[in-house]
Order: sequence, then structure tokens, then C-alpha cells
Amino acid sequence: MCGINGLVYKNAENTDVQNIIGKMNQKIIHRGPDEDGFFIEHLEDKTIAFAMRRLSIVDLSTGKQPIFTEDKSKVIVFNGQIYNSEELKKTLVQKGFAFHTSSPAEVVLKLYECFDLEAFKMLDGVFAFSIYDKILGKIFIARDFFGDKPLHYQHSEKGLIWASELKSIISVLDKKPEIDNMGLNLYFQLTYIPAPFTIYKGISKLESNSFIEYHVNTNALKIHEIHSEKIEKQQISFDEAKKNVRKLVEESVSSRSVSDVSLGAFLSGGVDSSIISLCLSKQSDSKIDTFSICFYKKYFDETEK
Repeated sequence: MCGINGLVYKNAENTDVQNIIGKMNQKIIHRGPDEDGFFIEHLEDKTIAFAMRRLSIVDLSTGKQPIFTEDKSKVIVFNGQIYNSEELKKTLVQKGFAFHTSSPAEVVLKLYECFDLEAFKMLDGVFAFSIYDKILGKIFIARDFFGDKPLHYQHSEKGLIWASELKSIISVLDKKPEIDNMGLNLYFQLTYIPAPFTIYKGISKLESNSFIEYHVNTNALKIHEIHSEKIEKQQISFDEAKKNVRKLVEESVSSRSVSDVSLGAFLSGGVDSSIISLCLSKQSDSKIDTFSICFYKKYFDETEK
């Protein structure tokens, strides 16, 4: 688990952007205790700042962010994992790109450099990231297909501010925003608040499978879908469906277990966690640690199942 923050603010005498972005990043230190990183650029009438907190899982020594392109014209902060990272890297190497890290952030940035916005459709993974393209004067902020990684933002006349968690945004506002009645109503109905709503007025949650296109000079913001294609139904036999499901589960476990640190799995006693643990154990050369969650209330206790 990592976290990202960012902002674009109109320049003002009493605005200390470095302090603001630092305060935002400090609020999510629990998401990435291993290291932090900052990028700040002062333009004629506004300032752009990116920040991140990192929990090292892949590329422990050289995966520091932000990451830049060779010509420094593009920069990224990234939270998540790209499961088809190695395949994408091979494609980019064939096109002449060189890599200096094993970080998925570098893969995403160079994929964008090569394929522009089509790059987002090529990603298989869970992610929230922001890319600043200095040549276009645009910032792109994207969230994965299922919305696994969180991303919140506030767009106003003052500019744009975004973060993995609401608390980062709240911490730097002039005053605490009002409770949003729609968000509150949805919470009581569903026990969670679906995107694009949040509990606060004026702050939105970026929907899954979406990215923000933000024009730095004009403060204009537009939201796009990443994948808009419809999935076609297929007529297959039950036996073929079983084989396909088994293959997909095994491939999914394999792609999600790429790590430079020890692997583990939760065991609840149910079918899902048992299958995942079995696949992980078969694919690993080392022992897999498993964990079960214990509660005082027997209904929630997983240790006796």
C-alpha cells in the first residue's frame, strides 16, 4: 500500500506550496512508511506539486518516486501494481526504451510516452497515478478498472488538489467542508459511499475505470472512461468453463504474487481463500505463511472454521 498526493494552485503571496504538499503527504505516512518523494514546479502564475509515500514491495532499492522521462518532460507518482508489467516492458524495450528500475511506475510512464492515452487501456492491475506532461501542459490522474486504489479530488477556481485519502485534502483546506447530504444518505443505504460522491461537499471520488484530463493553464477538467468496450457473451460448455476458470485463477494468483518481500495469505476456512493459498503454495519455491483473523465474537472468528 502506497499513497499519492498532488495539487495545482494559483500563485499567491501567502501560499506555501511546499508546506502544503508536505502536510498532505504526512497525513498518509501509514500508507508508505519506507520513503517519500516530492516534485514541485513553479510556473508563471501557478505551482504544480506531486508527492508520494511508498511501501516497498517491488524494487526495494531503486524504485524511488517521482519518476521522470529521460528528457524530464513527463513525471509520475504511482500507487499500485501492474500485473502485466513484464510483458509491457518487453514491448517497450523492442521499441527502444531502456529501464533503470523494476518499478511499475517507470513502466506506466514510458508506456504513456510511447502510446499516449492508449497506454491506460493496456494496463492490467490495480492503480492510482498522476502524470504531468509538461509539453501538453496537462495532468492525467487515473484509477484502475475495479477502483481498488482510492483517489479523491477537489476542483475549484483556486485549482486542483487530489489525494489517495480524504484526510490529506481536508488537512490543507481553509475550513472543513460541509457534510454532503447525498453522500450521507448513500452511506446509510449502502454502508459505503460510491463514487463520485464523498461525505463532503465539493470533494469527489474519482470513479473506477476513469481518468482525469486537467489543463494546467485553463484549469479545465474533464473525466474520461479508460475501457468503454462491451464484453461479448460466449457460448461454451460447462467443462470448458471449468478449465477457463481454473486457468484464470492460477494466472491471477501468479501475476499478483510478484514481490521482493515475503509472501503470505489469509485463510478464513472458506473456498476462496483455500484455493488462493493452494495456488500460491504450488507456484512458490519457498514456504507460504498463512494468517487467520481472530475476533472475540464467534460469528466473525475465522480461527475455528
